[in-house]
Amino acid sequence: MSERFLVVVVDSPFETAEREQSILSRIGVKVQKFNCFNESQIIEAAGNADAILCDASPITRNVILNLHKATGIVEYGIGYDNIDVNAATERGIVVCNIPDFITSEVADHAVALILALARRLYLMLPSTRAGEWNWRKFRPINGLDKMTAGIIGFGNIGRQVARRLHAFQIEVIAYDPYIPFKTIETLGAKPATLEELLMASDIVSIHVPLTKETRHLIGKEEFALMKNSAILVNTSRGSVIDQEALLASLRNGRIGAAGLDVLQREPPEPGDPILAPGNVLVTPHIGWYSEQSSSRLQEYAALEAERILTGQIPRHPVNPEVLLKKRP
Repeated sequence: MSERFLVVVVDSPFETAEREQSILSRIGVKVQKFNCFNESQIIEAAGNADAILCDASPITRNVILNLHKATGIVEYGIGYDNIDVNAATERGIVVCNIPDFITSEVADHAVALILALARRLYLMLPSTRAGEWNWRKFRPINGLDKMTAGIIGFGNIGRQVARRLHAFQIEVIAYDPYIPFKTIETLGAKPATLEELLMASDIVSIHVPLTKETRHLIGKEEFALMKNSAILVNTSRGSVIDQEALLASLRNGRIGAAGLDVLQREPPEPGDPILAPGNVLVTPHIGWYSEQSSSRLQEYAALEAERILTGQIPRHPVNPEVLLKKRP
């Protein structure tokens, strides 16, 4: 089939775009893959694209104003805070994310961080590797069945975390301003305000998107409400937490430990202070990943681009008003 469309991958977590090309070639798409880090690189690579796929590159208003043909932008993953959705909407460009490529990976990773912190495995590993054999130095360790876990954001991933924690006989409370208290109760958690959750929880696990409302949702005032033994886990977006306030709270014993799969700056600069405290466990934004989810993400992103280019309704538009304007 002759080439009818150009789809540009401006950046992605994958080595190649062969999977996307194999799917989109059936409608005559040529896929080009780049590794763009700034506006000028994106504009040069994607200025004449019919659709673009992106991961973390900045799809700013300036970039969008220089997209001459694009009708769609597809984000590899759930979070799309790197895209100026308002600018895309003004230009009539539909923006889509892929919220359904993960079935259990992030929930599994969040619970893995919780267990590693609660059982202090992050301290035991270097100790035993150094030849020590002294369980007493890791006290106190409290039983999981005596703990209360607070989940901030009770969407699909937050609910999966709750189900896993119930297996450890952990009491679960949840805060989500967009879900009625009755629904939270039906889903097996005790509803709470954010303040109530922070004061009551031994474990706090964050599962919210990064928006204007959630940026620095957890900061100095929120840390002051938490137990000084509390464990904080974040597998959502780094900027949901005020990282400077977190670092101060970890250093002065305001909270007990933190497990972070996401940071405000990724990757962190060498010597970033957040990597230094002994009560921090950092993983490289890998909570989304498994062999299966990786394959699904490429496939679902390509299929969403196909829907956009062929005039079908995409599955996950984040600015559906664009579609309504285009319909007769």
